[in-house]
Amino acid sequence: MRGYRVWAEIDLAALRHNIGVIRRAIEPRTKIMAVAKADAYGHGALPIAWTALEAGCAMVGVGDSGEALTLREGGIPGPILILGAIVEEEIHKVVQYDISVTVHSADLLPLLNQEARRRNRVLRVHLKIDTGMARLGASPARALDVARAILDCSNLQLEGVSTHLASASNPDSVREQLDQFRSAVDELTRDGITPPILHAANSAGLFTCPESHFDMVRPGIALYGMDPGIFARLGTPLRPVLSLKTQIAYLKGVGADVPIGYDGRHRTTRPTRIATCPVGYNDGYPYQLSGRGEAVVRGRRVPVVGNVTMDYIMLDLGDVPEAEVGDEVTLIGEGIRAEELARKAGTIPYELTCRLGRRVGRVPANAEQPLPAAFRVVA
Repeated sequence: MRGYRVWAEIDLAALRHNIGVIRRAIEPRTKIMAVAKADAYGHGALPIAWTALEAGCAMVGVGDSGEALTLREGGIPGPILILGAIVEEEIHKVVQYDISVTVHSADLLPLLNQEARRRNRVLRVHLKIDTGMARLGASPARALDVARAILDCSNLQLEGVSTHLASASNPDSVREQLDQFRSAVDELTRDGITPPILHAANSAGLFTCPESHFDMVRPGIALYGMDPGIFARLGTPLRPVLSLKTQIAYLKGVGADVPIGYDGRHRTTRPTRIATCPVGYNDGYPYQLSGRGEAVVRGRRVPVVGNVTMDYIMLDLGDVPEAEVGDEVTLIGEGIRAEELARKAGTIPYELTCRLGRRVGRVPANAEQPLPAAFRVVA
């Protein structure tokens, strides 16, 4: 896309397709929460959230209050749930913007209730129960006490109860966590507490463990068509949503045995042409791909040579003699998946997309309905 040094094309048709795949994997009554934390895993939260809600998702999940406010101030009207923890200073904004919150203890309940009462509102909350992550959430033994404390607050509504699967690909681990979760929920029920929404399943859980679906599932990486090593094995037909592209900014012919880049890390083995492309580790392209990465130019794979630098990478175009300045370069996309680059960089594919920097324009494509103007190019 001219006008950008480096950009991410966000295929909203692929997102809708993936939501359809998820929908077919669950019961008709089961809701979908589209998890859009970390700027929708680097894809751009506003167009992702808008499209997910238009496609029938019941709500959007985010990591913190800042992400929630970005969505609300950006014009997202539907239900938004903060999945992580909030701190005291965030309470007034959360209530003001009608953001649902996850509570992990009774500590902030009086302040949440006080602010909701001051604004004459009822704040929806979800109680998280820790069944195996040891990160956030009330212990199963404390869940009833926290639930009772929520019900004692006049301006709080217990909308849901959740847990998070620590190892969704491990059936024994999932079974143990779900047993703890059900036991805690049963204790609430015996006390007369029946939350409308129970939810536990992340992307892996929703495809491998139907028992974890309950009333709502919380897909994250599955929405974006990235595979942690589970979906391809199951034959799940998800499509990647993000393609990362740049262009050739400069071409230079060099001879054989010429050092390329810092410290001459690479030396040419033949006369060739070196393309300089304006993308580097400041944009989220991993330094670990120095001398290991590949890109696609005019339909052919070419190697990254020399070090990945802050602002640039260099490609050996000896096998693409017709390439020109201005040609499009695919870093992630058709012919080169994020999963492959992640393996070479020693990381996971969704870290690659989450680390994409501010200079990377997010360019939504294939919207079924016209997007609000502010969403069409997200820098």
